[in-house]
Amino acid sequence: MSADFRMIRPVAVTDVRLISSTVPEALVTEYAGGTTYALGDIRGVTTGTAQVVYQSLQASNTGHAPASSPTWWKLMGTVYVPYSAGTNYALGVVVSNIGADVHELYESQIAGNLGQPVANNPTKWLRRSSTNRWNMFDKAINSQTVAPNSVSVVIRPGLVNTITLLNVEGASATVSQTVSGYSVTKSLVRHEVLSWYDFYYEEPIRSGDVVFDGIPPYAAADITVTVDNAGLDAAIGGCFVGKSRTIGLTQWELTVGVLSYSTTTTDTFGNTTMVKRANAKRMNFDVRIPEGFESEAFRLLTEYTDVEMVFIASSDYSMTIAYGYLGQWEVPISNSGRAAPIEVRGLI
Repeated sequence: MSADFRMIRPVAVTDVRLISSTVPEALVTEYAGGTTYALGDIRGVTTGTAQVVYQSLQASNTGHAPASSPTWWKLMGTVYVPYSAGTNYALGVVVSNIGADVHELYESQIAGNLGQPVANNPTKWLRRSSTNRWNMFDKAINSQTVAPNSVSVVIRPGLVNTITLLNVEGASATVSQTVSGYSVTKSLVRHEVLSWYDFYYEEPIRSGDVVFDGIPPYAAADITVTVDNAGLDAAIGGCFVGKSRTIGLTQWELTVGVLSYSTTTTDTFGNTTMVKRANAKRMNFDVRIPEGFESEAFRLLTEYTDVEMVFIASSDYSMTIAYGYLGQWEVPISNSGRAAPIEVRGLI
């Protein structure tokens, strides 16, 4: 294998670094049936605390109900009304809590929920997730930013050279940069089979993990990240931007598995019930550290122990890309070619 083992130190995407997103987050003006809308106008249809957001696809758009007029309106996503202390909320109602670098959704846990703050109040409000727009930046891989056909964001992260997209659903992913003209598109469609029968009868897979590296590090550059999936939902579970650091060369015999958080219970009659939950990736591999680099490798691995980051054991195999933290490791000083054993424990 002899592929570079890289660690990518993520740069947090904050309000100031997210320039734009095609995924809505805040309430928009309500749709009115008698109004004529122009091409590109955005309107919402509200039911309870949820508002479904649409964008007009044509000029002179009059009298076409968004939910039943797909040639006139494009579905953009669902947003939720902001929490208000003066509103009496029913059990199960979802509200948003949006502020400076705060983008959250909460679900009411009681009926008659009046005047109870949403944050740090778990008996009254359950934090469901980040808002849909920010799910891809919240470091929880299994919570995705989802939108029909495509998800596209523009960020200004500063000096970075690598973007990693995890738990992606789409036909392709594209990363482009304003200053350098860097633009790379990678296909996410896979159809890896072992027989002609499977080739014809197994559906191609439009998902996976992908790394964009070699991005010129310009501090003032805007970077556009787009996942396209025409006719289907596009989704990004995690978008990590940062600078990569090579430690050595990953050796063959690498192993990748998962730690499952599902549970099974069996009663006295032998009936088994399984509760399906998320699983986290685990990787174990050896890294050949160049002679003379041992002390620096030890320093870097020590510095990054117990730090959440992206690890790439080999860019040739998407299964060896993980967001997590270092487990057990050690750096040998050897004249016999002994490699450094590395353990990576993935997060969900």
